[in-house]
Parts: sequence; C-alpha cells; structure tokens
Amino acid sequence: MHFIIAGDSHGYTERLDELKQIPADGYIFTGDLTDDPARISGWSAVAGNNDQYFGIKLPPMTIVDAGDHKILVMHGHQFPAGQRHRRLATLAKKFGCDIAVYGHSHVPVIDEEDGVLILNPGSVYRSRDGKGTSYMTLDTSGHTPRAEIIRKKFAS
Repeated sequence: MHFIIAGDSHGYTERLDELKQIPADGYIFTGDLTDDPARISGWSAVAGNNDQYFGIKLPPMTIVDAGDHKILVMHGHQFPAGQRHRRLATLAKKFGCDIAVYGHSHVPVIDEEDGVLILNPGSVYRSRDGKGTSYMTLDTSGHTPRAEIIRKKFAS
C-alpha cells in the first residue's frame, strides 16, 4: 500500500488539497489542522496541540491498517521530545503496530526504535529545520516498509 503523510498545516489546508491529488491508497494527517475537519475528508487524521483552540474535534490517536503492517498515528506533543521515539515505539507495540507516525516538531524524521519504524513528515506550513516544507510517502507493500521525505514548495 502507498500512503501520503502530512502534518502541521496550521490553516494552510489548500496544501493538503494539493497532496490529495497524488494517487495513494491512503492519506494520513498528523495534527494541527487549525481548520474545518470537513476540509480533510478522506484523511486518517488526529488532533494536534493547537486544534483544541479552534474547537476541532479529532481523535488524539488512530491506528491505520496497512496490509501486513499497522500504523499508530499521534501528533506527538503528548511526549517530551527526548523521550518521544521511545514512548511512541512502546505505545505502537502495545497496539500491535510496527510503524509510528507523529508530527508536532515540524522536522521530518525517518528513524527506528526497538523494531518500530518512527516517521515524522515535517510540516506543510513551515519547517523548523531550515530546509523547507515537507511531506512523506510510505510504501508498505514489501516486508520492510519504505518511507521517503519529500521537500515541496507549495503553490499556495
């Protein structure tokens, strides 16, 4: 299965519309939409730490079936930065997931922790690593999932 993963749009929802034009089996959003959730219909989405201020009602966590793999999705603000990957891996394993996806930091990450693939797509709004806005692709069709960080200058 092929997924598009994005997060931290902070109201720039038209950038998610651009990504939705890319053919995929699923679309995952890691939180901080700060816009009407109806705008991301068709995305597996979770709430970010800023969404509460806009009255947005999304779950804090979701699990996405990816064929032979399961993906835990959270915003990531629930865990301290220095412990985030370890705690995400622990939670993912608790729910039988071998992939954990989070947002919040605005910095893209592909990492592994205790046998769990840890992914962060960065931000479609503003990066904090100085390398530009980003999203991610994830291919779960093989035994080993493959993720790629995509840097993109959005039209909007």
